[in-house]
Amino acid sequence: MVKMNGNEYRIGDGEPTFIVKYNKAIPLKDLATSTSIALGEAYMDGALEIQGDLYNALDHFLGQTGNFSTDETALKKLIHTSVSKKNQKKEVSSHYDIGNDFYKLWLDETMSYSCGYFKNAGDTLYQAQMNKVDYT
Repeated sequence: MVKMNGNEYRIGDGEPTFIVKYNKAIPLKDLATSTSIALGEAYMDGALEIQGDLYNALDHFLGQTGNFSTDETALKKLIHTSVSKKNQKKEVSSHYDIGNDFYKLWLDETMSYSCGYFKNAGDTLYQAQMNKVDYT
């Protein structure tokens, strides 16, 4: 189901497994340039909400990516940001100058900001982080 401008639009048969709610319009130019980037940014900005199982919604959307438009230039700009010193300083600062209180909310006691290495099926997250540090 899609909720937009006070209206509800059912897509498919049966009860909806998730609802896409538009809180504010997404610029058509952005949608035409790269639909998937525009929708992702709209979700992060709160212009678009997913009500229900987010993983189910993403699985559905990813199955439709062939129907999305993609501007490879816009995608490259998103992935390969400017190499200017001004932008590099801003990007590094926004990423690393947040403070440990933020990272403690979702990192384990190792404060490892990296993927863990699970050598064994029973490894805990802590053990996986230690495995990663010790990996040679």
